[in-house]
This record gives sequence, structure tokens and C-alpha cells, in this order.
Amino acid sequence: MRRLTAAAAAAVVLAVATPAWAVTVKNTSDGEFTIGIDMGSSEKVETIAAGKSIEFDCKDGCGVTGPWGFSWMAKGNDEISSDGTALVTVQEPPKK
Repeated sequence: MRRLTAAAAAAVVLAVATPAWAVTVKNTSDGEFTIGIDMGSSEKVETIAAGKSIEFDCKDGCGVTGPWGFSWMAKGNDEISSDGTALVTVQEPPKK
């Protein structure tokens, strides 16, 4: 019974330490880049060092803009990776 209690306590600590609705943005490039985070009622700018990542709470959805050339509507537990180059692609709607 003691083992089960210790394991359950460790799981609670781990759950509290990790944001439940965290979005992760990874920088896979050799240089830093800046992203914008729009949470509706507030905005902030974050710089991500080369090879690093950041996490931020985004439970109700947020817009993430960056060097890839467009805004990405993210929601909790999304992971975005960029090497700092544009990822913009044009997608035509299907013909009817």
C-alpha cells in the first residue's frame, strides 16, 4: 500500500509541475527568433534561443505568429517546431 501511495503522490506532483494546457514552440535553427503570442485579451513577445523551446499556457486557444510567415491558432498541448524559415504554403479550396 505504501508503494501505491508514493506513486500516486509523485503523479500529483508531476501533474502540478507541468501546465495542463501548455503549447510548446521549439526553435530547431542555429539562431534565435522571436514569436508573438496573442491570447485575446493580452499579447506578448518571446525570443527563443537556438535549439531551445518555450512553453506557455494556452487553455482557451491563442494565436502564435513567428518567422514561418503566418499565424497558427494553437490550443493546449500543441507543439510547433520551426527552423526559422517561412512555412507558408498556399492551399486552394477544392473545386466544386
